[in-house]
Amino acid sequence: MSKPIKILWTANIPLPAVAPELGLPQSPFGGWLTLMTRELAKNSRFKIAVAMRCPIAKLQVIEKGNITYYAMPQSKRDQYDVEQQTCDTVLNEFNPDILHCEGAEMRYTRRFLETWQGARLLSMQGVINGYKNYELGRLPLAAMLSPLRPNVALTALALMVNKFWRFNSRLNHEVAAMQTATHLMGRTDWDKAQAYAINPQASYHASSRILRDTFYNTRWQLDNTKRYTLFVGNAGSPRKGVHVLLHAVAQLKQHYPNIVVRIAGENPQTKGSKLKRMVGYGAYLNALIKQLNLSEHVEFLGVLQEAEMAQQLATSHAYVMSSIIENSPNTLGEAMIMGVPCVTAFAGGTPSMASDEHEALFYRADDSAMLALKIKRIFDSDELAQHLSKHARERAMVTHNPERNVEALVNTYLNITSQSLEQGNDN
Repeated sequence: MSKPIKILWTANIPLPAVAPELGLPQSPFGGWLTLMTRELAKNSRFKIAVAMRCPIAKLQVIEKGNITYYAMPQSKRDQYDVEQQTCDTVLNEFNPDILHCEGAEMRYTRRFLETWQGARLLSMQGVINGYKNYELGRLPLAAMLSPLRPNVALTALALMVNKFWRFNSRLNHEVAAMQTATHLMGRTDWDKAQAYAINPQASYHASSRILRDTFYNTRWQLDNTKRYTLFVGNAGSPRKGVHVLLHAVAQLKQHYPNIVVRIAGENPQTKGSKLKRMVGYGAYLNALIKQLNLSEHVEFLGVLQEAEMAQQLATSHAYVMSSIIENSPNTLGEAMIMGVPCVTAFAGGTPSMASDEHEALFYRADDSAMLALKIKRIFDSDELAQHLSKHARERAMVTHNPERNVEALVNTYLNITSQSLEQGNDN
């Protein structure tokens, strides 16, 4: 029997599967990584390891469920990096046949890809070089900088400074990581275009995500919803486009006085530092909510765990994916697989996830009037809501089919291994 192919994944967060062993809280993010590695570990052709960047003091190794987990301490100089010695230790100890990195913009990913000289597969999540022109959400920044409104001007300035210092600094790391990879993996036409733009020499492989278990098993039913309630998965940055949705809700409340938009994530009115509450995107949303008289129509739900997210989706009349740009938002996939009627911005990779008028209703990302009309159509027509629900679930059950996606990833690994052997023989 031949030796198993050794795959080393890198992950940007401590995976929920081993967070308790590390004494860390379980994140609501990264669940799909746990699911995919768990499925791969069942395949005797592979030996799986995961290297995770963690807020811990020293390197820890955990064996669990036929997977080796390397919990790597963050660098003291850069929390988004690890020390070179840590990287060397993990690579030398596991000695992978394929290094499989998740996400490109963090410094530690670039470090791993530049250090390892074997096969290097990089899975694209969001491609921030494709996001950069949209990161500030098409907010009217020039108008916001007026000295007549100092608080608004301060918010605009803070958003621009944040983009310069925290966002722009990651762009070069992402380009370097993508150009160092020998193989790139994605799941939409949009990320395929980004891959071709940044590294046309790399082989592109397609594989969709596995979603969290609860969403496959929870069904949306119109009779169980709270009418005229909308759900949004994130309002953490201007790119998420929640300000566009608020303008649409302000228009709709004239005809639907009970309309409510429920937003997952931290409440900007109560969470974060005092400075952040005064000048960040949350501060802009708070001011906009007040300006549009929407205080009774907006609810911030806090960070939701898997079951809580499913419950919110199940009781919503519709889901809105309001981002100005996005690759393949997991929350859209989760809403679709539950059969929630979806309204989504025609942005980034979303056209690869659903077809307009059949599986979702699309609108131009910054057009609040068109967004309002699409929502109105669902509110006014149970027949349309049921049509979208049925076909969204059918599409998502194919896109996010666990067996299909594991098979696609397995075939990718086998193809990469075969190419590596051929190149070795040529040399």
